[in-house]
Amino acid sequence: MTARGHLAGQPWPGVAEQIARWCAETPTAAAVVQGSRTWSYQELEAAACGIAAALSEALPGVGRVVAVTGHRGFAAVAAWVAVLAQRCVLLPLEPGLSPQQSARMVSRAGAELVLALDDVSVPATVGVDVLQLDSGQLSSCGRLVDGVPPQPEEPGYVFFTSGSTGRPKAILGRHRSLAHFLTWLRTALHVQPGDRIGHLAGVGFDVSLREVLLPLTAGATLCLPPPAPMPPGQALAWLADSRVTLLHAVPTVARAWLRATDGGVRLPLLRAVLFSGEPLTDTLVTRWREQLDYRGEIINQYGPTETTLIRCWHRVDEPVAGIQPLGRPIPGSEAWVEDPPGVRVPAGTTGEIVLRTVYGTSGYLGASAEEDGRFAFGSDGEVVYRTGDLGHLDEDSIVHFLGRLDDQVKIYGVRVHLHAVEAVLEAQSGIDQAAVTAQADADGGAPQLIAHLVLAPGCDAVPTGLRAALLQHLPAAAVPARFLTVDALPGTNGSGKLDRSRLTDPSPSGQ
Repeated sequence: MTARGHLAGQPWPGVAEQIARWCAETPTAAAVVQGSRTWSYQELEAAACGIAAALSEALPGVGRVVAVTGHRGFAAVAAWVAVLAQRCVLLPLEPGLSPQQSARMVSRAGAELVLALDDVSVPATVGVDVLQLDSGQLSSCGRLVDGVPPQPEEPGYVFFTSGSTGRPKAILGRHRSLAHFLTWLRTALHVQPGDRIGHLAGVGFDVSLREVLLPLTAGATLCLPPPAPMPPGQALAWLADSRVTLLHAVPTVARAWLRATDGGVRLPLLRAVLFSGEPLTDTLVTRWREQLDYRGEIINQYGPTETTLIRCWHRVDEPVAGIQPLGRPIPGSEAWVEDPPGVRVPAGTTGEIVLRTVYGTSGYLGASAEEDGRFAFGSDGEVVYRTGDLGHLDEDSIVHFLGRLDDQVKIYGVRVHLHAVEAVLEAQSGIDQAAVTAQADADGGAPQLIAHLVLAPGCDAVPTGLRAALLQHLPAAAVPARFLTVDALPGTNGSGKLDRSRLTDPSPSGQ
């Protein structure tokens, strides 16, 4: 069975062209805000043009990979726009990376130049030329877009996967695919001048493409937090003070915000929050609405980095128990379920989720044969990607998520999905967050499930009767053998996603 969006391809204005439209039509409107400072679209265009001119002189030609590193701020935004306007390939680099990490990413992405902004220094170990720019010395030099627009399959950006399921892999994205996604999302969410969109994701997380570029392609305002990392306890207050109307959040990060904030914060202007990156549970939906008195839309989105940001989405009105549906494919995409590989299965049957789109990426850079095997490319730019995610389609062609193929374990012959166990745990009183791992028994017997729990505020011990409560919803084999309490669950590389590889067993005993 297949869930289908409209697959017909068509040309879209490039991202830089879309931004240039607003620079021409609303030059004095607020484009970027950080603290008490505001850039108009005219000022954004001037800075981006100055950077583009310097970039063109240092690295002429199109399709060449440029790494951009700088603190979150006006110059970084202008640099991203300039790289795209020059039809180069954008590789965002977190300024806090170690020299070894920076060098590895630059090498694997094939970057030919590092664009370093303001006072950010770049170690010589990156192995390529460095162009150091002081944003205060840039001057305008004409229009933002002046030339041939990007071709359909022309590369536009490189992002690395989060590494939460193994070694981070470099993904080569396309200009057209990014432009299509932004055009679709802008239309679907009715983004327009007057909207204010927050940028809280790390710049190494592909969601930052949406956070930075969606407002600028809609004539809206991009709201930047302070350059330094924002503690969880300050995030919701910043969103309120910044009058943010649209927001993206990873569930793990949203839980941390709620946990670290008292009940006095409200977000009356926030009209839509987009969750993605991890399973969204009914528990988090309920907490978000109740603690913030939130009345706006909650949307669950799904799409690996390999498929250009998002391929499915679902508006959550009344949440279903446990993990929320992934929804239906967006235009230009299709989703189905296979088991075994190559055999589509009927509604209700569990298998691997497969995505097809004419707006995909060009795959991995420097991938192994096994990694490349997840992709199939058509002659018209169409991409089929095997996600490695387990799920099923229901009778209404809505995609439902069960977990990762590699998160599926057998306990005493019973197939257990770790994400499903976590959702049940988080629904229990006294549990704020849960992560479940399977660990081999010391005596060589069947693996055991270990639950790592972040307790709810005011709860100082694993709730009494937790095991009995779980047995009302799970088979005995799916109830964790041990419950360990932790202060927080580990996240990864600025994405905020859970990093299971960093979960440890800190205690020889458990409940």
